[in-house]
Formats: sequence, C-alpha cells, structure tokens
Amino acid sequence: MIVECACKKYKFAVKAEEIGINGRVVQCGVCDQKWFQEPASSEEFKVLKEIHIKEEEEKKEKAKNQKPIKEKSGKNYVPIKYENKSKINYTKIFLTILIISTIGITISFENREYILSKNPELADFFSLLEEFVEYLKQYYLDIIEAFTPKQK
Repeated sequence: MIVECACKKYKFAVKAEEIGINGRVVQCGVCDQKWFQEPASSEEFKVLKEIHIKEEEEKKEKAKNQKPIKEKSGKNYVPIKYENKSKINYTKIFLTILIISTIGITISFENREYILSKNPELADFFSLLEEFVEYLKQYYLDIIEAFTPKQK
C-alpha cells in the first residue's frame, strides 16, 4: 500500500501487514513527522497480503533456481587473499641439514682408517669426533636413566 507523509511531500510503499488491521502510528523517514496511518480496508488488506505471499514464494523459487550472486564492492579492483609463499620454514631446513650432517659424519667415522691413510692431518678431527660421540652417548644415557623408573 502507498502511505503519504503528513506533510504531503513524500510517499512510501509499505506492506499492508506492517500497518495491520487496526492501523498504527508511523514516522516519515525524511522529515520525521509522525501520524496515525489508517489501515487498508479489510478486503484490500487480504488482497495485498495474498499478493505479498505469492511474491515471496516466487522470490524463493527464483533464488533456488539461480546461482548465488556475489555482491560487488564499489572498488574497481578485485581483492585477492595473498599468501606469502616465500615464507621460509627454518625448522625444515635445520632438520634437513642435521640429518645430512649426521649421515655424513657417520659415513666418515666408519671409514676413518681409509680417510686417515689419505689425509693424516684429519687425525685431530677424528679424535675430537670420538670424544664428542662419547659425550653424546653419555648425555642420552643420562636422560634415559632419568626418565626410566629404577627397580629395587
């Protein structure tokens, strides 16, 4: 139904259900005047209500049949979620270097006689390496001993 402001300058389309059967006080959204709006006649109210119900059902049917339309922003560019792909994972790099170093040291430790026959200047390196391996062995044995219950 069409509601006319009390100042007679503005008109608004309002659903008849919002005014109701008994009418109600409304306020103009432009000039803020308030007035009592008479309801539509009961026959007119029923017709308007049926039309409204049919329109709502048609909208629901159309919405089901159509793909959802994304609202476009007022910007003239499309925002893109940017992921920093150049992020370096230092943990993976550290673990890789650690594994490769461990494998290399193990292989060189197993072949130390051959390496020392070719390069006698590495004797100090291997003696330090042996001390380090013994230190690590004792360190991890102490840790394991600390976490295992002692039997009496």
